[in-house]
Amino acid sequence: MREKGLRKEAFKSLDKFLKSSKDWSFDMKIEFVRFLFHYFENVEDADYGPFPQPLNVDLVKPALEEWCSTEQKDHNPFRWYGKYYHSEKHIFKALEVNPADDLARQILLGWWANRINYSIHHLPEFYIGDPIEDIQLEEKIREQIKQLSSPDLRDYWTKEIDEDSELVKNYFDFKNSGHNDFEKWGKENNKQTGYSLTRSYYYEK
Repeated sequence: MREKGLRKEAFKSLDKFLKSSKDWSFDMKIEFVRFLFHYFENVEDADYGPFPQPLNVDLVKPALEEWCSTEQKDHNPFRWYGKYYHSEKHIFKALEVNPADDLARQILLGWWANRINYSIHHLPEFYIGDPIEDIQLEEKIREQIKQLSSPDLRDYWTKEIDEDSELVKNYFDFKNSGHNDFEKWGKENNKQTGYSLTRSYYYEK
């Protein structure tokens, strides 16, 4: 119904479903949450349509909160709560329960890498944030990369952070140089200064 543009009718059906779930046992709620997130993690963009706000707030979040409050061995609910309710605390708990949970570790890496990317995405015009803090965050990212169980994932994330860390360090060096124009400094020192769809590099002729 939603795909046909019948949003009101779709949410009426969802409301009936949610009312019926009030009578579910805790185990039934866990079973549903497992089904839902397994689907999300195995079908690209699957969480875009089948995770409307009422389902999220009225059923899934309370079920996950109750599950996480008692779970000791299963890392999955902590990863799911961490990802969908943006809680680093829960991601770290998932990794504590299962250090080999590469999905959880990549969520953390994605969040941290995005922070650095946000700082540099307006260069060479201006830097958002503090390059020292970003350098420290980069060190934390590299420690997490080392703990990924897949060599392919380690290579992927290393390349991802290498590109942005180069810009951060270049800007840090520029600030310490006393130069007043980052782009000119880049040309003079053959350093990258821009971050855009096409990265800007300067080379000696």
